[in-house]
Amino acid sequence: MKENPFTKRSKILEENKDYLDQTVQIISKVFIEVIKNNGKLIFAGNGGSAAEAQHMSAEYVGTLVTSNKRNPIPSIALSTDTSFITAWSNDHGYEDIFRRQLQALADEKDCFVAYSTSGESGNIINAIDYANSKGIKTISFTGSKNSKASKSSFFTFQAPSEETALIQELHTIVGHEICSIIDEEFS
Repeated sequence: MKENPFTKRSKILEENKDYLDQTVQIISKVFIEVIKNNGKLIFAGNGGSAAEAQHMSAEYVGTLVTSNKRNPIPSIALSTDTSFITAWSNDHGYEDIFRRQLQALADEKDCFVAYSTSGESGNIINAIDYANSKGIKTISFTGSKNSKASKSSFFTFQAPSEETALIQELHTIVGHEICSIIDEEFS
């Protein structure tokens, strides 16, 4: 008999609550430092991870809680400029679509936040490598397996699952908790 999917999710959260909390605290501290130093949060991902990058960026420009009246936080998702993405990938390939945008938009005050369930997406790895070479903080959200992204980022949240859906759900939960801390800090 198949395990109840909600029980499965509850177990993951319960068994990993300390790790999840530590992750939220670490990433929140990085984001607070970046924001206080007038830096930007720059998000990227592919597919569902692109949607999550856009979702999280929107929470910072907007706010997680609609009654919160804090100032907007500079943030952008690199997956939103379809004209650039389609032109660059048509002419030069897909592997550098995020690196190229970082070259144009990022500096050492910023934080690059990469979403990749596998942690092996070539365009994400190229962007992380570029960001690291320019002194830009790098945070990755991946699955539980050690990956190129997890090995090369300043800090990586390795969602404790190998199932894509659960990885993405955990990314959202952790992302919302980080947003909540940022909202409180800057309200």
